[in-house]
Amino acid sequence: MKGKKYIIVVIILVLAFVGISIVKYGEHSNDNSSSADLIKSDSIQQFWAYYNTATDFRLQGKTDSAIKSYQDALTVNQKHEDALYYIGNMFMNAGDYGQAQSSWEKLVKINPQSERAYIQLGNIYFCINHPDQFHAEKSKSYFEHAANLNKETLSPNLKLGEISLFQNKLNEAFGMFNKLLMMDHKNAEIFFIIGYLNWKSGNELNARKNLAQSLEIGMATAAITEQGEKTNATKSESIIKKRECDLFMNWLIENLIVSKKYDIKTEMPTVYKNFDQYLKAMREQLNND
Repeated sequence: MKGKKYIIVVIILVLAFVGISIVKYGEHSNDNSSSADLIKSDSIQQFWAYYNTATDFRLQGKTDSAIKSYQDALTVNQKHEDALYYIGNMFMNAGDYGQAQSSWEKLVKINPQSERAYIQLGNIYFCINHPDQFHAEKSKSYFEHAANLNKETLSPNLKLGEISLFQNKLNEAFGMFNKLLMMDHKNAEIFFIIGYLNWKSGNELNARKNLAQSLEIGMATAAITEQGEKTNATKSESIIKKRECDLFMNWLIENLIVSKKYDIKTEMPTVYKNFDQYLKAMREQLNND
């Protein structure tokens, strides 16, 4: 009988010890969990501090400072899509195309549906300011990928039309720009290039009409921009600002989207001839592939 009582006492003591251990372990686990949550919270706050600082620098045009802050943010969260996208833009602004490309390639690995990353990769290979890296076919493949992700987006489709024109594939370009016109019927570049292609094919009547439409839109854009400058409206100012790397828009801004009028009947051939000569010079300079 005494033996049984002894066994019962031992069992009770063992159970009590186990119970106390469980309670203590639970308390210790909660402490670890709280510490982990605290560290995670601090990391999130640190990331957004770096990221918001980078955004401020970017909007102020302080490219080098923005790059540094985006790099700091990416050390905390190396997979943040916006940080990768914008640091790529800042590298491109700084002329560091290799780092820009690397940033956007990381972005498409993280998110294969990132249309904006494919567009920027396409822009790198269609950049007139970086002839050593210029490669129309590589650019085309990236823009095609972006266009397939969103068939309603104008930008990659417009670039695909420009590549066809640059490669002197006139019939292909003509078909593409007519489709683009259905997407955006208030685009000076689209009307101008359709007019140019009509002029190349000998259809001077339509070429003249298209140039008039392009000039009307271009002058309206210039007027909006001038008003924006007076009211310090950044959105309007950006409409006419020259674009880094852009093969077509910089020529069009200088020769078309300006506050002046052309005599369409007499000057139409000259305008298109000048553009034609510009394209030929660019093909020679950039070693059309």
